[in-house]
Amino acid sequence: MNQDLSPQDFLNITREKFRKMVKEPKPLTCWYSITEECDLSCKFCFADSAEPLEDELTTREVYALLDNIAEAGTQAIVFGGGEPTLREDLLDIIKYAARAKEMFVALNTHGQWLDSKYVRRLVNAGISQVKVSVDGLKESHDWNRGEGTFEKCIQSLKNCVDAGIESVIWIATISQLNYEEIPQMLKLARDLGVDIGMVQLFCGGRWKGRRDLMLTRGQTRDWQRYLFEQTKIYGCECIQFEDRYQICEDECALRVAGSPHRIGDFRDTPCGCISGIWQYVINASGKVVVGDIIAPDHEIGDLRKQSLSEVWHNSELANLLRDRDKLKGKCGRCELRFVCGGCRRMAYSVTGDIMAADPQCWYKPKLEEGTKNMNIAA
Repeated sequence: MNQDLSPQDFLNITREKFRKMVKEPKPLTCWYSITEECDLSCKFCFADSAEPLEDELTTREVYALLDNIAEAGTQAIVFGGGEPTLREDLLDIIKYAARAKEMFVALNTHGQWLDSKYVRRLVNAGISQVKVSVDGLKESHDWNRGEGTFEKCIQSLKNCVDAGIESVIWIATISQLNYEEIPQMLKLARDLGVDIGMVQLFCGGRWKGRRDLMLTRGQTRDWQRYLFEQTKIYGCECIQFEDRYQICEDECALRVAGSPHRIGDFRDTPCGCISGIWQYVINASGKVVVGDIIAPDHEIGDLRKQSLSEVWHNSELANLLRDRDKLKGKCGRCELRFVCGGCRRMAYSVTGDIMAADPQCWYKPKLEEGTKNMNIAA
């Protein structure tokens, strides 16, 4: 029998489910910025990359790192940067992760060096996914990343499709610069036969302290609503976006979240941001980072010296992120905090506090309104 849940009932159910999920957190997925070297000077670079760090891991040290994280339970890794293709040993490292450690291996690249020959070598190494950063149509993208880079990105996407790579994704950072181009980007990605992923510009890295090109709350809402409707046509795998706020309007997801019988991990029931719970970051010198921003105050361990298992379970910061009753402001008062939790990256980049309220969220908590029910089936 269907029964409406009050916001308080929903909060109580999802809190209990979330606590059970995070009781045994597992470092399943990793973003590894394998180098800080980059040959572009993108205006939006979240990492402010240019030159390699003096203490970046050697090939042998990377192999030891992969042994370390595989032993801790990591199943998927994304090699990013900087620009990972500038490392001469990248193909050997991908092969080791994919073949020896049996990981799902992805590459996040600016797409300037993926000619047909290099893409074939990626396939032979065992790559499962390639993500190419394309920030809008030609004029918008080239303004950010440099003249002529758009055409190279498009050709790189084509080369990956032609080579039969399992998953090819156009990754776009959405800002005031390309907001109106979202439908055209989606169409072009579909025409190319690739999936598309979209993330919001935040005021970090090279854009630190600047909010002039960030989306407004209203634009964030309308962007997510539009993409949510498009996923009904093309599927969630084909269109990926930071949809944590959108759950407030997703009756199906709310129904799953509100069911006390669906308790697994983020692949089974909604929980919002997975950083510090199932996902983590490694910087180019082998430090473990949580919070999705590579910042010194987010470092929780050194994989040159420690096991990931030790770091993962003993980190005060990671354990703080797993306790959403410690969220502040509107996020801490919201009945959706255990299925959303806001974007910790956005909160930190704007406020400097990783547990602060997410400044981009448009949702008004129903607990604050005194709403009787949430109109979802339990």
